[in-house]
Amino acid sequence: MYWLSQAELHSWAASNASDLNDPRRALTHYAAVATSHHDETYDDDACPRSRALRLSREADAHLSLRDVDAAVNTADQAVGGVTSARGTTVLTDLRTKLRAHQQLPEVREFLDRTV
Repeated sequence: MYWLSQAELHSWAASNASDLNDPRRALTHYAAVATSHHDETYDDDACPRSRALRLSREADAHLSLRDVDAAVNTADQAVGGVTSARGTTVLTDLRTKLRAHQQLPEVREFLDRTV
């Protein structure tokens, strides 16, 4: 199980926390993913799909906490790495949730950029 790393475990924990409607705990684990990447051989550049999925889910956690700015900033980082059906579904769901905030210029700009 060469691929099982501290970053991967935090990613799983973050997804589970999100599924359990605990976005604060999810964000704690997403932050740990980012810091554990510095200590491991895990390479975001080698896994753009995984990175995009993680960032899309992280953006969703920010949005659950009504931190629209952080959600848009994180979603911007996710765009471009999503090409699979699974990844595009996550980003499409996030875009749908962001539409509720399209009165904000940064949300409108993001939605326009990611059509």
